[in-house]
Amino acid sequence: MSRSKVKNLLLLKQIHSAVTQIKKGKLDKALETLDKAEKSARQAKSKDALYYILFTRGGILYSAKEYDHALETYERALEVGSELLKIDPENADYQHYMGTTLSNTGNLLRKKGEIDRAAESYSRAREIYSDLITKNPENAVFRSYAGENLNNYGALLIESGSLDTACGILKEAVETYEKLFEEKPENPGYQAELSVALSQLGSCLKQHRPEEAETIKKTLERALEMQENLFVQQSENEKIKEAITLTRERLEGL
Repeated sequence: MSRSKVKNLLLLKQIHSAVTQIKKGKLDKALETLDKAEKSARQAKSKDALYYILFTRGGILYSAKEYDHALETYERALEVGSELLKIDPENADYQHYMGTTLSNTGNLLRKKGEIDRAAESYSRAREIYSDLITKNPENAVFRSYAGENLNNYGALLIESGSLDTACGILKEAVETYEKLFEEKPENPGYQAELSVALSQLGSCLKQHRPEEAETIKKTLERALEMQENLFVQQSENEKIKEAITLTRERLEGL
């Protein structure tokens, strides 16, 4: 067996071990394992493995609220991912990782107040997912991630005052999650994201087109109804409580 083959087997074992540790909630241990896996990937000159390792590490750091380290890791992942896509531009896995990494990078840049860079990241993710969905229209994972990115992108555009573009993006988010929710109405994740998109769209229209008061009211009332239904099922969920409060505030004065 060649030396290169041994390295690749070691690399696969390390990645598998890290994934197992993540599932068990042992994030610090997973990061240690990923550090070893990165060294193995570089020694084996395995860019696809390196891409996955950086993508996974960025996600762990993001979850742990290590935002600066997460951003640095995601930026490295984007460099490797761009190189891989030049070689294999039709690879759906590479595109999906790039879309998610760009979307999360947008979230991190938004937290840092780097609005223009965040908007660019969200926009690039939108393009990638639009292409993926065109080629894989039945893939619910791609569509869900696309919708989440649109929700975040729309929120950023509202904050920056780009209301016309924001309303268009949020309508796209609503359409994306409407279809997912129609297919699986029992999925609480789709219901939650759709309610967020509706609430944000109502807020955007309220600021940008206040003359459409009746449409705005119906949009926000539907969002509130969905959020209250979710709250019945998940009464301890703080995010749902916050969403209900925000939607009620947006309904004031209508």
